[in-house]
Amino acid sequence: MNNYSASLIGCAIGDSLGMPVEGWKREQIQKYVEKIDHFIDPVLVKDKTGNLVEEDEFGKLRYWTKDFKKGEYTDDTILTLTIAESLAQRGGVNIYDIAERHLIEYKKDNKGFGGTTREAMENLIKGKTIWESGVIGGPGNAPAMKMSPMGFYMHATGNYKQGLELARLIGQITHLDPRSVAGGIVQAHAIYSALKETSREEFVNSIVEVCKEWEEPLTEKFSWHEQGNLLSRLEWIKENKDASDEEAYQHIGCTSVTYRSYPFALFMFQKHLNNPIQGLIEAVNYGGDCDTVGAMYGSLVGARFGDVFPENLKKELKNLAHLQSLGETIHAKLTKKVQ
Repeated sequence: MNNYSASLIGCAIGDSLGMPVEGWKREQIQKYVEKIDHFIDPVLVKDKTGNLVEEDEFGKLRYWTKDFKKGEYTDDTILTLTIAESLAQRGGVNIYDIAERHLIEYKKDNKGFGGTTREAMENLIKGKTIWESGVIGGPGNAPAMKMSPMGFYMHATGNYKQGLELARLIGQITHLDPRSVAGGIVQAHAIYSALKETSREEFVNSIVEVCKEWEEPLTEKFSWHEQGNLLSRLEWIKENKDASDEEAYQHIGCTSVTYRSYPFALFMFQKHLNNPIQGLIEAVNYGGDCDTVGAMYGSLVGARFGDVFPENLKKELKNLAHLQSLGETIHAKLTKKVQ
């Protein structure tokens, strides 16, 4: 199995691990599950009358994935596959085709899509172009969570700078908040760096530099509506890369905004390079936007280490064969095109 396939599989595994408790707090996971280290069905907490418990002493209990089954993945992987499948069929990057694939998936079932992505898809349905469809939202995670195939593109073709620019354009199909867009660009670079097996220090330094290059100029064009940025947290990782998981969680956080959950995934990846699967399990169990954290982390693990995922997880994962063949097709087509 090549590392492109492993990255797609890692994305789906991380996503599927976090899916049953998406949006839950760490304390709620500990109370009702103890620890997630294998695939489970969505956790439905019911009272004595059989009704879902909507809130406990730790806060609201979310049931966004209550209709899923164990081993199924969410929009994190679904949107990643829209880019991957476009690369495989087109043999290169076609932004119009990627947007159309986004829209097809949205029309199938949009209940799992984030609010910003839904609004952008509705803009496309209303006739807006892909250059007009993006909105200022969350700032959500969609660009970062789906952008791993652009790392494949840069790695296979050597078109690094072009790849980052294309990642920007793909991100802006749905998101205009500079933190969201920069998250997608940084993740494309991070996957590229993982595929090249860069050292831990080089990896951490480079994600800071790429973020610095892209987030601030985008901020000048699109104002944001909430305090906090991606760069400050990546700089914290650079200065505190040996901090404990708990210290990182307390400083960075792990909510659904991209300048918290994405840096947390990056911190955990670089911290647990010697035991990436254990790091993935730990990251998911911190809760918050844990399916997205799992997807972003898992993508990096597969890109860096290849097929290191436990057999029990691969056996129960939805569409494993498709994910593997898709990565192989992308690798074959993109490298052949360069030759």
